[in-house]
Amino acid sequence: MVILGEVRTSLLHNSLPLPAKAVVDLLSLRPGRQVAATERPINRTLSADSLVGVDCVVASEPRTRARGIGTVASRAVVVGGLVAQASSRARLEWTAHTERKPWAHYARHRGTVEVLGKLSPEQAVAGFLMPVARPESLDLGAICQRTLTLVQGRPQLDHVTKLRTRPTTLRWTAVTDDDAPPSVHLRIEDETNRTVRLVLPSALVDEAARFCEDLAVHDWLYTTLGRIVEQAERDIARGADPMEVLGAALSLLVRMWMPGAHVPPALRELWQQLETTPGFTWSWGQQVAWVRDQVAMRTLTAWQDARA
Repeated sequence: MVILGEVRTSLLHNSLPLPAKAVVDLLSLRPGRQVAATERPINRTLSADSLVGVDCVVASEPRTRARGIGTVASRAVVVGGLVAQASSRARLEWTAHTERKPWAHYARHRGTVEVLGKLSPEQAVAGFLMPVARPESLDLGAICQRTLTLVQGRPQLDHVTKLRTRPTTLRWTAVTDDDAPPSVHLRIEDETNRTVRLVLPSALVDEAARFCEDLAVHDWLYTTLGRIVEQAERDIARGADPMEVLGAALSLLVRMWMPGAHVPPALRELWQQLETTPGFTWSWGQQVAWVRDQVAMRTLTAWQDARA
C-alpha cells in the first residue's frame, strides 16, 4: 500500500489565537459535517474531509505511463488557535482494468486513487517526491492551497498578525511493511519545502497523516523561530530594538511545542528517531533560551535605566 500526502502550514491570519469555540466555527466549512476537536494538552481542531475528484498522470521515477483516477481527501487543521494547516492525502490502489469506470465507482472509495498502467510502488513514491512536478500529474499542493486559502479568507479572522512568517510545505509518502519497524526519513529540500518518507506496518498506515501534520506544525514552529532569531540578530547589529518581535515569539510560539502530543502512541517512536537526528527539541530549546536571555537582559537594562 502507498499513501501520498501533502501538508501546508502557516500562521493563522488573526491578531490573537482564536478560542476553541471560535476555531470550531472557523472550520465548519461543510454544512452538516461535524468538526472534530481535542482540547488537551493543546487545542487541535480538524474540519470534515472534503473530496476532490482527480483524473491525471501519476508521476513516476523512472518515468512510465500511468493514470490515476479517484478522489483526494483534504481537510483543514488549526492547532492552538494559532497555526493553520491544509492537509491532503490519497491512497494509491492498483487495479487490473484499463478503462475508466463510472464516477459512482470512485465516489464510493473515499480518498483513493486507482492506478491504471504499469507503475511500481517504488516508482510512484520516487516520482511524487521529485523536486519538479511532472506536468498534469497529481497535484496535492494545489488542493492544499485551495483549502488553506478558504480558511484564511474566512470572515471570523481579523487578518492582522503580530509576526511576519512564511508558510512551509511538507510532502510525504507512507508505504507498508509488516516485517520492518516504523521508520521516518525527513529531508529539508530548501527554506520552505520538506519531504518525508514513512515505512509503517499496515495496522498503522492510516495514522500517517496525523503524524505528518504534527511533524509539519513543529517544523514550521522551529523554522519560524529560527527566522525570528536571525532577524533579531540583524536588528541588534544595526541598533534597532528587537523586543516587540521577541516578545511576540515568546507569548505565541513557545507554548506550542509539544511534539507527539496528538500522535497515536504507537507512532511516537518516530518522534524519538527525529529527536536523535536532527534533534528537534534540543535545537528548539537552544533558540528559546537565546530569545529569553535577550528579553531578560533588555528588560533588566530598561529597569536600571528607569531607576537612574
